[in-house]
Amino acid sequence: MLMPMSQVASNTKLETPEGPVTAKTVLKSPTAVMTRTDEGTVRFAMTTPGEVTEKVAVLAVTLDNGRSFRVGPEQMLLKKGMTPVAAKDLRAGDRLESPFAFPAGYVYQTDAGDAVESDGCIGVRSIEAAGVSDVHALTVERTGRFAFSAGALGVA
Repeated sequence: MLMPMSQVASNTKLETPEGPVTAKTVLKSPTAVMTRTDEGTVRFAMTTPGEVTEKVAVLAVTLDNGRSFRVGPEQMLLKKGMTPVAAKDLRAGDRLESPFAFPAGYVYQTDAGDAVESDGCIGVRSIEAAGVSDVHALTVERTGRFAFSAGALGVA
């Protein structure tokens, strides 16, 4: 069977104008989700109603901010430089594009007082097996990308 490009677990939260909403809820009807354009602009774009594709073994991706999301192994994410990577090929330490990060090159001060230059991304802390879940295929108009509420960009 041909695996869908998008494999978002039912309870994984996506970012919407109303805040974090589960994929299962987002895909019941057209819903706006956060996305990022090729130019780097963060905006909202509409989804089309999705479908549950099948139950698959899913992975939990935990980010440096302590948040995590669950996806099928074929779910495409965007590494630094907008390079697509399947969730199954992620490694701890990889950098993922984030709509919530400071822009690349921006220097900010941490709570500890250290000056840090942003790379516009968020780090992957861990990837591990996370049981079995229904996964959803979704379509996002205009960009084909969506924001996981945890902070990373996915490909629809």
